Amino acid sequence: MKEIVLVRLAIDPQTGAVDLVAPFVVIPWRRELQPMPGRGGIYEKEPGVIEQFRPGEREAQFEAEWSTQEGGWKLGKRVVDA
Repeated sequence: MKEIVLVRLAIDPQTGAVDLVAPFVVIPWRRELQPMPGRGGIYEKEPGVIEQFRPGEREAQFEAEWSTQEGGWKLGKRVVDA
């Protein structure tokens, strides 16, 4: 089942700029706006996700599906911000 998750990019502590090469955090939320324990996590090597960010942007919502077999989120398209 597809869910909406928040993807938050890291900030370089020396420059204060978004760090596009650092691992990023996935924060899952149910429709009821409740956190989903045990399903958040740090991800890296997902260039298709990073490419969907606008310059200077730190966080965005994405469609994602939880894979029990892989123990992680399969991230898809960015959700248009309301």
